[in-house]
Amino acid sequence: MRSWLCFILMFGLPAWAAPSMRVCIDHYPPFQIISDDGITGESLVALNLLAKLIGHELVIKTSPNFARCLRMLEVGQVDVVAGLILQPKRQVYASFLPYREDSHYLFISRDPDIDIVDYEQLADYTIAVSRHTHYFDRFDQDPELSKMVVNDLKTAIAMLAKQRFDLLIVPEMVLPSIRQDFAQFDSLFKVHSYRFKPQRIIYFGFSRKHQLVIEPDMLSTTVESAYEDGLFIKEIEEFTSEHLEWY
Repeated sequence: MRSWLCFILMFGLPAWAAPSMRVCIDHYPPFQIISDDGITGESLVALNLLAKLIGHELVIKTSPNFARCLRMLEVGQVDVVAGLILQPKRQVYASFLPYREDSHYLFISRDPDIDIVDYEQLADYTIAVSRHTHYFDRFDQDPELSKMVVNDLKTAIAMLAKQRFDLLIVPEMVLPSIRQDFAQFDSLFKVHSYRFKPQRIIYFGFSRKHQLVIEPDMLSTTVESAYEDGLFIKEIEEFTSEHLEWY
């Protein structure tokens, strides 16, 4: 299998012969970055490699938020969405194949007097969460927590600045990007010492209504072999080293 993957990576397929692989991208740096200069990010380099491995041409559809991407995946308007956590309700409309491990999650506040050092303190505050986003099981399923759902991270930061809620949960890897987008971040907000790292995998979600021209067994074998060989994380690490401005 590894020799077959190497052949695909080295020689590929002629562009005229390649069917399309439709993907949905929303702005969520550094995973997905939509700007006047184009579209890039960790998810995009992983999707580019995926398209190359299975001999498809990448076709990007942008979305205002992640929830819309999931809906497009569900109805078959796109074939693949990257950056998913495996959840039973999502398996109804998508199949899942791995490409990287999850990152730490942390909490941000506007109020400097809040000091989160352990999980139990979270119950005292209202926490903003992104719509249709899963963080870690204890947090997601905790009935004692007060949560406010927001559409996207940019909106959430603006709301936090106005103290519409107490805390915002984010992946640690997006923190440098938030600082870059909000010049007054360090003077307005506090990043708390409590962090949590789930021991889980991040997946590509493939719509059960996808139009990819590849047999399911071949798709699974190809993606799982690339994951086990570290091909996706190698692409992500290369992106990271070349785009330190997002980290």
